[in-house]
Amino acid sequence: MKHLKITTSELSKICGVSQGTVDRALNNRSDISAETKKRIINVARQYGYREYVDSNSENKIIGQVGIIVFNLNNEYFSKLITETELILHKLGLSAVIMITHYDKQYEIECIRNMYNMGVQGIVLCSVNRDIEFDNYLRLFDIPIVAVGNDVGSVPYVGIDDFSAMKDMTEKIIADGYTDLVYFSPALNYADAYAQKLRYEGFLSAALGRKYDTVTCIDEIAECYNDKTVIICSTDYYAFQVYVKKKKKKIVGFDHLDSIEKYKIRIDSVGYSISEIARFAVDIIVGKRDSGVIIKHSIIEYTEK
Repeated sequence: MKHLKITTSELSKICGVSQGTVDRALNNRSDISAETKKRIINVARQYGYREYVDSNSENKIIGQVGIIVFNLNNEYFSKLITETELILHKLGLSAVIMITHYDKQYEIECIRNMYNMGVQGIVLCSVNRDIEFDNYLRLFDIPIVAVGNDVGSVPYVGIDDFSAMKDMTEKIIADGYTDLVYFSPALNYADAYAQKLRYEGFLSAALGRKYDTVTCIDEIAECYNDKTVIICSTDYYAFQVYVKKKKKKIVGFDHLDSIEKYKIRIDSVGYSISEIARFAVDIIVGKRDSGVIIKHSIIEYTEK
């Protein structure tokens, strides 16, 4: 499958139908339901079908691993790239980095572009997650490792987002905070799977208690009582709240280096991004054949 565009054979695997059914859909033949035909045509457009494909291996690059992330706004992604590249460098490999900007279609193109270049594996932060994308990933004969979001069809390396946020919320409640404000703009995004798991963990711990869910920084109230805590689904969001409400109890998620560096008074869920990078690379180079759930911890801010 060393080509940029997709074939009818691959398209049939993605759609879960026979190649003959795909052929009937694409060539407007009979003996196919209108619903099936429409779905196949839509998938064909999404995944870049073209009738003729020429195989060209001249662009193959030896010793490179692809890294695909959403963006670099969140320090998590820049640290993940840095840690992964460092590990690859020690193994005599290098990294090819692509940024999807949360664009589902562009992510699909990035994966195929990297494969076409000849990378020997891909570390993927994905915004796609459905049965057709699942089947798409199964087409590739190189290891693909999911980080950030568990997409189901490939090994996942990361934390248990549900349990981590549940543990953080239970700790906050045990500390005596009775009014909970959950801040997560990502809840507005249809495909923020890890963020939704964190929210479900929060709801599990907050069951029967007073809480508000906020998805816009402007909705953060000007005044809260002393028993209020603002729980943020990432440190990136916690930093935004901190600028506005420095004197309130704020907790985040990811325990980014900036917390210590700039003495930002927030508690956070911590875990090792370097471990995530190491296990992901282990899968790429064949040292592991399964995903890993990384341990998390609750880290309270302390003055130094």
